[in-house]
Amino acid sequence: MKQKQIDRRTLLSGGLSLAAAASLRNSARAEDRPKPIVPSLEPAAARLTPLELKLQRPEGGSRALSAWRGTPFVLHVWATWCAPCKRELPQLDAFMKALEDDSPIVPVAMASHGPDAVAAFLKAQNLTHIDPWSADAHEFQSWLGDKPLSFPSTYLIDAEGRLRAVIEGETDWGAPESVAQFRKVIAALKK
Repeated sequence: MKQKQIDRRTLLSGGLSLAAAASLRNSARAEDRPKPIVPSLEPAAARLTPLELKLQRPEGGSRALSAWRGTPFVLHVWATWCAPCKRELPQLDAFMKALEDDSPIVPVAMASHGPDAVAAFLKAQNLTHIDPWSADAHEFQSWLGDKPLSFPSTYLIDAEGRLRAVIEGETDWGAPESVAQFRKVIAALKK
């Protein structure tokens, strides 16, 4: 009789441990879920100095990120080797298609073996609305300062080139009303 009680206690204790572990795993998953555009990208006070970054294209061309100054935009940082980026990029591609030609999103691959590798990756994934820009992650990291660079990340940049909001991790580009919400965020920075 005593043996059965020990077995029941052990079984109950083990079951409670498994339930606690599952609960922790589920709460961690909730934190890792893609973040909504609103309120995540709602503009806050300007931070950091204006961003200067040289972008490279596969055909050898380059462009300074400052070329987008004068209008607010979103800098989306990703990498070809990043698993969350690979999940998110198809949604971002569809989102950029929905915005049409007036898309104020600049997706930039960092630490991804150069512009040719980025272009090959985008082509293999059939991501036709994402330009194959790449940039030096160390240069971008120096702008961030002590804050570590994480992939993917989405940065709301105002017309002067200053940081106004950040989403670290995946963004839910496919959420209902995300295009309308995004346009409101950009419009609020134009005022």
